[in-house]
Amino acid sequence: MLPHGGKHVVRHSVKRLVALLFLRTALVSSLQLLLALLMPWGEVRAWWPFTMVATEAVCLVVLVALLRRERQPLSSVQLRPFRSQLELGWASALLRGGRSESRLVRFLLDALLFVALLLVLGLPAAMLNGILNETIPVLRDISTVGVLPDWALYLITPLLPLAQALVEFPWFYGYVYPRLEACLQEVHGDRRTSASVVALLIVVAFFVLQAVLIPLTLDLEYVVWRAIAVAPLLLAVGVVVHGSCLVPTLCMRSWRSVLCSSTGRPGKNRRGHP
Repeated sequence: MLPHGGKHVVRHSVKRLVALLFLRTALVSSLQLLLALLMPWGEVRAWWPFTMVATEAVCLVVLVALLRRERQPLSSVQLRPFRSQLELGWASALLRGGRSESRLVRFLLDALLFVALLLVLGLPAAMLNGILNETIPVLRDISTVGVLPDWALYLITPLLPLAQALVEFPWFYGYVYPRLEACLQEVHGDRRTSASVVALLIVVAFFVLQAVLIPLTLDLEYVVWRAIAVAPLLLAVGVVVHGSCLVPTLCMRSWRSVLCSSTGRPGKNRRGHP
């Protein structure tokens, strides 16, 4: 069913969701090969940002169709850190011996943890990506955008990041990940953390696969270094965005068991989550 409590129930399967992940890989590769029919292969590399935008356009149509079937708006898959409402406010109130209903307190604690995860995970991963792209010759030579006409450069500069923000990241982390997590959770039962981790690893693996195919090349050295450069960053993004299902969940379960045993309070929060 829908992972976020939607009223219209739609069944998903792991195979179908993995097929959606593979769809992007197929689109990225086939569009570059199609472009190679129109220009020399050496020039195709310079135009990879436009193949990405074309991929995002196709995926946007598919995503809208999928969400319409589920009666969900496009905004439902846009990335919002801690969309499942991490109950740090509950832990803070328990430490004080009472329960806090202050939304501001919960928001500030969630924001603090979000920034901490961003600094601890996201910043080092981004720095590693930048260092490898600058120091590894094969990454610097192949992944750098080649010679584009001025009009194309001016057009793609705002268009590519906008398309990625609106479609690419929501596709992987906003649509596929929570639904894949829900499917795996049905298989694993109450082991939500295991389902979250496995779902994230599958999504990141396909995201990395897409990344190494941009631009399309048979250079194995580039493929290996590109995967090493982007994998930590994409994994960090997934953990930061869905942190309430991963790292904080592990920490909160340990803290909650200790706090509940010391205070005699039941191990359930005000929303009834375990």
